Order: sequence, then structure tokens, then C-alpha cells
Amino acid sequence: MKKIAILGATGSIGRQALDIIERSPERFCVTALTAHKSSDTLISLAKKFGVKYIGLTGTSGDAEFEKKVPKGVKVGFGIQGLIESCREGDPDVVLIAVVGIAGLPPLIECLDRGTDIALANKEALVCGGHIVKQKQALSRAEIFPVDSELCAVYQCLKGVDTTGLRRVILTASGGPFLRWSKEEIQNATVEQALRHPNWRMGKKITVDCATYMNKGLEIIETKWLFDITPEMIDVVVHRQSIIHSMIEYSDGAVIAQMGPTDMRQPIQYAFGHPERLGSVVGHLDFAALGTLTFEAPDTDKFPCLRHAMDALREGGAIPVIMNAANEAAVELFLEKKISFGDIEKSIAFAMNKFAHLKANTLLDIYNTDTQVKKYVYNNF
Repeated sequence: MKKIAILGATGSIGRQALDIIERSPERFCVTALTAHKSSDTLISLAKKFGVKYIGLTGTSGDAEFEKKVPKGVKVGFGIQGLIESCREGDPDVVLIAVVGIAGLPPLIECLDRGTDIALANKEALVCGGHIVKQKQALSRAEIFPVDSELCAVYQCLKGVDTTGLRRVILTASGGPFLRWSKEEIQNATVEQALRHPNWRMGKKITVDCATYMNKGLEIIETKWLFDITPEMIDVVVHRQSIIHSMIEYSDGAVIAQMGPTDMRQPIQYAFGHPERLGSVVGHLDFAALGTLTFEAPDTDKFPCLRHAMDALREGGAIPVIMNAANEAAVELFLEKKISFGDIEKSIAFAMNKFAHLKANTLLDIYNTDTQVKKYVYNNF
């Protein structure tokens, strides 16, 4: 039986992970759960799955919450709660499904401990990829990407001779504004941005899909996960989200990973590896699929993708700056304090204004992240 810790248990990925665990109680059990703010839901899940450790990460302490915690269950708060969740109960796999740069400390903790990671957090690699790679080289832990596109690349490359690999092709759905004009996109509402055509996800990642920043983060993640140069990473808009990603060789051969549009497939793959377990998402009916379409992304209408490509090529602190500005701007947009178009503007401005900052060490990364976010919160 594999022991699983779930960081971000009340979010979309966390709930789907718990569904997989509940369907296979003979294979999986839960050692720890965390939530950002959903304290009552967290306690309910702790009782249901019999966990001995829970973390409430959106606060440094909450006496009222502690009174409600079942007897015998340990409690942690803030970043420390995330880190302790990677240790308590000695999990075999830690699912990191928290939002933003908060995913970096538990990722490093798991690598230091040699614990496998199911990674559903892009920002950790975007901001600290060079540090993660150094840690991973000394660790026995494996990182299983849980994003559908990155999991697809992982599966395409696994056990394959990469000599002659020409490029990795990430697919993008195109989001809710694919056919909108540039002017219409600038003034999109929160409600419109959250209407993703294919996937049901958390609010932050759904907005990132609408701006194409999600695909930009995946480009940077691809570089660090698979040691792929920026020139070898392409994006194609595939509206149906049936092909999750592809790899192409120099002789023109293409290997694609296809599957239902359901995040439980990559989650189950990460939990079950090296086994392939019976599907919980059904199977494709190719006769019923109809036409699969492909087109180039429009970086004029969706410049966030271009900013991410630039950040990957420039390196240094630029990816950290880009990510921090995006995190802050998306939060402001969801609070209806700025327009949809202001998200991209704040990112472009921050990448220029703070280009002098550093990201050599973890302290550098956190300081840069804090400085950029503070500026965006106060000036947009």
C-alpha cells in the first residue's frame, strides 16, 4: 500500500486525488492533508481518511481551528505545515497541488528526504528550477508531473531513445477567448475568464489558461523537467484537448499521448507508477471523436505566452519576476480590482523594472518574489 500526502487537499487537484484514493483503499492511504483556508473541509477530510497530520497553510496559527481538530491529529500552520506534511507518516509520494511559489519549499523538502513527488505546481520549477535540479541530482526521489501536458511528455519520453529528438510540442486548448478580438479580451470579466471550454480547475490556473500564462509556465517547466533547450519547445493550439502533448524526432516521426480530458488520469499515473492501474476516467471512442484541429498560438492577442518565452531565454531572476507579477495580478483581477488586460501589463512592466534583481539562492528567490508582488499590489 502506498502512503500519500496531499498538499492542497481542498482544491481541484486535491479533491480528484482523494477520489482516486477512495476508489482504491487497498492500494493507497493518506498520511497528511493541507488546505489554505478551508478549515472545516480539511477537518472533515481528516476524519474521513483517518489522517494523523493536517496543515492549515493560509495562517500562522488559529486557536479556534485547533479546538475542532480530532484527538490524536497533529496540526501545522503556514509553510511549516507544508514541510511537516512531507515528513509525517513517512509518505511514499507527496502530491504538491498548492498554488504559487508556496510549492517550492515542500518540493525541496521531498528531494532532501528522497520522497517521490507528484507535482501539480508549475511555479516551483519556474522560480527555482536550477536549485531543484541540483537537489534532484543528489536525491533518489523522482518527480512525476501531474499537469496533463507535462505528464504526456513524461510518458512519451519514458524508455525512449532521445537521440535525434527535434522538439517537444505542448498542446493548448486556446482557453475561453480563442476567437475573441484583442480589444474584447482586454475587457473580459472574471466570470468570462473562468469559463474554460474543456477543463474544470481552480480559479488561478483557469485565469492563467485564459491569458496563456499557464502554457508559458509549462514551457519553463518543460525545460527543467526534461533538460530541453528553449529552441526545442513548441506550442500548438489543439481545441479538443485530446492530444495532451507530443514529441517529434529529426526524421519526422511524432509520438503523441492521448486520453480523456480528465485530470485524474495523470494523478493516477503518478500515484500508481510503475504500474498502470485500471482507468477511472473511461476510454476514448475514436469513432466518435470527429475532427482534431491544430493552429498556431496568437502571441499578439495573448502576449503572456511571449513573455514566458522571453523569460525562459533570459533566465536569471526574470522567470521569478514574471511569476510573482502574474500571481499578484491574477489575485487582483479575481478580486475585480484590475482589468483582464492589466494582468499582462503588470507582468511586462515588472519584467522590465525589476530585471536587476537576483535569483541565485532560495533567499534571493523569496526576496525577489516578495518585492515584485508588493509593487504590483500597491501600483496596479
